Amino acid sequence: MFRQILNLMKKEFLQLKRDKKLLRVVLTAPFMQLFLFGYAATLDIEHIKTAVYDMDKSKLSREFLDRFFKSRYFDLSLYCKSLDEVEKSIDRGTSKAGIVIPPNFSEKLKDNKEVKVQLLTDGTDSNLARIGLNYASVITRGFTFDIFFKNISDTLYTENNRVYYTLKKNEGKLIDLRLRLLFNPELRSRNFMIPGIIVMILLVITMILTSVSIVKEKELGTIEQLLLSPIKTSELIIGKLLPFAIIGFAEVILIIFFAIYWFNLPMRGSFILLLSLSLVFLFNTLGLGILISTVSNTQQQAMMTAFMIMLPSIILSGLLFPIANMPVPIQYI
Repeated sequence: MFRQILNLMKKEFLQLKRDKKLLRVVLTAPFMQLFLFGYAATLDIEHIKTAVYDMDKSKLSREFLDRFFKSRYFDLSLYCKSLDEVEKSIDRGTSKAGIVIPPNFSEKLKDNKEVKVQLLTDGTDSNLARIGLNYASVITRGFTFDIFFKNISDTLYTENNRVYYTLKKNEGKLIDLRLRLLFNPELRSRNFMIPGIIVMILLVITMILTSVSIVKEKELGTIEQLLLSPIKTSELIIGKLLPFAIIGFAEVILIIFFAIYWFNLPMRGSFILLLSLSLVFLFNTLGLGILISTVSNTQQQAMMTAFMIMLPSIILSGLLFPIANMPVPIQYI
């Protein structure tokens, strides 16, 4: 039994070695995809090109704008002379956002009155608009508190009633909210995306390799010879699966090390447990590849069927969209 399985495995490795194009895909595609997706598939929005229309032109308005452009989230793209110029800049794509400061900005701030500053964003990119709005809200809130504390530190001081209400840098805090982020303190989206990309790459490579390998036997007519040979069905399946399981497992190890040392992905926990669960996942994807090969007669059919399974698997996995936001029936799928 073991000799027959080893002979089948040797046959698969020889076929893979002779197929130079497929061999190049197996050896290079996972690393190329991880390299490209690792940099491209990120939810971090930085350096948003921003146009400015400052009608106040005061020291406070400049300090307010400095809060934006000294951060890594906003870059100054254009100083405008009218609101229409700001809108045209966003329409042309020169800017992705615009800040409009009213003429009485500094006066109202000094009087602790409400000031309405307009933020325009390009809604064609909803993700950028939403995240940019959150960044702007945080920056504006911090600037507002600083100005408010500075104003009232000089006015709310009553010595006769022994009421001292000084709000300075290290004195008299309202609410000291201390935020602690677990597992990903820098909120790097790569720490979430890259493990998902690794799984996605393994799903694509192993499922397609297995299904195409068996369907190729059908197209060449050699599957009948294998079925007529004194080999059990279980031996045939194991002999077909193990070569790609070995290739997939080797790629798992190499890709994980590539992600850790190239993308600085933090590795916490048991590496052995990670490899064990990866092996279980590999056999699941290889099993799906065999299932596809049984319902496909050509390599083209196998590829199309594989993509029909892969796309829902990736979309519903929680990598792109939170599972909790999906309808309950789809969550069970």
